[in-house]
Amino acid sequence: MSDPKIKMYERALAREKAARKEAERILEEKSLELYSKSEELKISNSKLEDLVKERTSELKGVFENIVDAYVVMDLSGTVIKMNQAAEELLGYTIKDGLNLIELVHPDEVQKASKGFEELYTAGSVTNFHIKIVIASGNTCLVHINASLVRNASGKVIAAQGIVRDITQEKAAEQRLIDSENRLSALILNLESGILLEDEHRNIVITNNRFCDFFNIPATPDQLIGVNCKNAASDSKDLFTNPEEFVSRINTLTQKKEQALSDELQLIDGRILERDFIPIYEDGAYKGHLWTYRDVTLRRKFRESIEAERQKYSDIIANMNLGLIEVNLDDEILMINNSFEAMSGYTEAELLGKKGMEVLLTNEARSLLEQENKNRLKGKSNSYEVEAITKSGEIRHWLISGAPNYNLNGKVIGSIGVHLDITELKSLELQKENLLKKLEKSNDELQEYAHVVSHDLKSPLRSINALVNWIKDDNADSLTKDTVEHLGMIETTLEKMEQLISDVLEYSSVGSDNSVSEVVDLQEVLADIETLLHCPEHIKINIQQALPSINADKVKIQQLFQNLMSNSIRYCDKEEGLIEVGFTENKTHYTFTVKDNGIGIPKEYHDKIFKIFQSLNNHKDSTGIGLSIVKKIVDLYKGSIWLESTVGEGTTFFFTLQK
Repeated sequence: MSDPKIKMYERALAREKAARKEAERILEEKSLELYSKSEELKISNSKLEDLVKERTSELKGVFENIVDAYVVMDLSGTVIKMNQAAEELLGYTIKDGLNLIELVHPDEVQKASKGFEELYTAGSVTNFHIKIVIASGNTCLVHINASLVRNASGKVIAAQGIVRDITQEKAAEQRLIDSENRLSALILNLESGILLEDEHRNIVITNNRFCDFFNIPATPDQLIGVNCKNAASDSKDLFTNPEEFVSRINTLTQKKEQALSDELQLIDGRILERDFIPIYEDGAYKGHLWTYRDVTLRRKFRESIEAERQKYSDIIANMNLGLIEVNLDDEILMINNSFEAMSGYTEAELLGKKGMEVLLTNEARSLLEQENKNRLKGKSNSYEVEAITKSGEIRHWLISGAPNYNLNGKVIGSIGVHLDITELKSLELQKENLLKKLEKSNDELQEYAHVVSHDLKSPLRSINALVNWIKDDNADSLTKDTVEHLGMIETTLEKMEQLISDVLEYSSVGSDNSVSEVVDLQEVLADIETLLHCPEHIKINIQQALPSINADKVKIQQLFQNLMSNSIRYCDKEEGLIEVGFTENKTHYTFTVKDNGIGIPKEYHDKIFKIFQSLNNHKDSTGIGLSIVKKIVDLYKGSIWLESTVGEGTTFFFTLQK
C-alpha cells in the first residue's frame, strides 16, 4: 500500500477516534443530564404523591365533616359511601346495604323517577324536593343537589349528592305563610279602616272597612300601588269641615309625628276617630299607617251613660235610703242627703272620718269590723246595728253592704245602703209581746174548752139518765107518742154530746204541731178500716205501698178517718165503694179519697169545709168533720179540693209535703 493511502487511512482513523471520543463525551454528558433529570423527576413524583395524599386526606376530612348529608351511590341506587351526617339523617350505615330508591315515600315514587331521569339526562339536578321515610319510620322532606361521577375516560360510574332535611324549615315556612294569610284576612276584615302608605304615599295595604268609610268603589287589592297625595281633596266633601280635613292630613304627612284619636265629623252624622303612626326603619322614614274607627255608637253610648249617671246621681242623692261609701280604712268618701237626715251629720262633717268610730255603738263596731273583712273577700250581706246620731240618740239601722271595685276588679272599699228600722224594731217588740199574750190566751182558751166540754157533757149525761129512769119506771103506762118523744130526746142528747166532742176536737187541731214522728200510712189506714163501722154493702180499697211521712200520727188518722166516714155516711148505692190512693212528685204527695156516693153540687164545694156547714141535715153529721180535715191539711201547709158529680160520687184530693 502506498504511503499516501496509509496516511489517508491514519487520518481517517484518527478522525473516527476523535469523533468516537466526542460522541462518548456527549453520551456521557447526556447520560449525566438524563440521570440528573431522572433524579429530579423522582423527587417531583415523590412530592406529587405527598401532595395527592395530602389533598386526598383533606378531601376525606371535608367529606367526613361536611354539615349536610353527603351520599355516593352506584347507578342502581345502592349507597357506596356516606358521611356521618347522612347516617344521622337517614338512620342507616354503609353496612346496611341501603338503596336510596327504597327510602322514597310511596306518594313520591313517580316524582323520584322523574328526578333520576333528569339526573342521568342532564348530569345534575338541583333544588330537588322529595319526601322520604327514614329508619325510624318518620317522614322527612329533603332538599337534594346531585351530580353524576365519571371516570378518566368520561364514563358515568356513580352519582353523588348533598341531602338536607328541610322538614322543619318547610313547616316553619308554611306557618309563616299561614300567619301572613291570617293577618291579611284579619286586616281585610277589621272593623277599623286601615291604610298603609310608603314614603311616597303609595298604598301598600288597605282593607274593606277603609273603602266603606270613604265610599271608594274599588277593592283593597285594586288600590295597592295607588298614590294618595290627592286623596284627601277627593274625599273632603264627606266631612262637615272639608278644608280642615285636608290641611290636617297635609300637616301630619309633613311633620311625620304620631297623632292619636283625631275626631272627624261626617256630614251623614257619623263620627270617625283617626290615628296617624309614622314608620321608621333604622332611622329612615319608610311610610305611615292610618287607622279610622267609627265611634258614633260609642259617643252616643257615652252621652247616654252620662245622662244615666246624672239621673242616678240625682236619685241616689235624694232617695229615702241612706247611702255611704267608704275606703278600705273605713274612711267616709261620700254620703247622700238621706244619710245626712238619718245621722244628723252633714257630708262635710263626716268626710275622711272613720264611720264606725263616729256612728256606731261599741257593740256594733265588732260586727262591722267582721263585715268589712267579708267585703275584702267580695261578700255582700245585710245586718242590723245600733247607731248613734249627732244628737246622741240611739237608732236601729239595717245595713246592706257590698264591696266596691275599681276598673281592674280589685276591692277598694264598700258601699252601704242604710234603712232606719227603729220604728220597725219597736213594732217587732210589740208583735212579740202580742204573740206571747196570744199564746197565753190560746192556752187559756184550750183549757177553757176542755172545762166547758166537761161541764156541758155532765148535765147531758144527767138528762140522758133521767130519761132512761122515766122510761124504766113508767114502761107500762107510757103512750106510744111519749115513748117516741123520749127517743127523740135521747137522739138529741147524743147529737149534742157528739157536737161538743167535735167542737173540742176542732179547737184542739193546730194547738200543738210539735209532735212529729215517722207515720206508716199503710198501718194507719189498716187501723182506720178496723175502727170504722162500715156496712157490709160498702167495700174499701186501699192502694198498696202507701208512703211513710213525718207528722203527728193522731192528726193524720183524724184526717183520713173523717174523709172515709163522710164517704160512708153519704153512700146511697146498693154496692158502695171507697178507694184511697196517692201520687208522688219531688216535693209532696197528693192523696185521694174517692167514693160512689150521692155527690156534692158545685155550689157546696167551698162551703162544706166551713164549720157547722153540712150537705144536708143528716142525723149523724155535725158539720165539723170536713172543717177538721181542712184545718189539719192547712196545719201541714197542704191544700185540699174535690171533684164531684151529683149522683155518681166524689173524690177528695189533698197534699202533704214530704
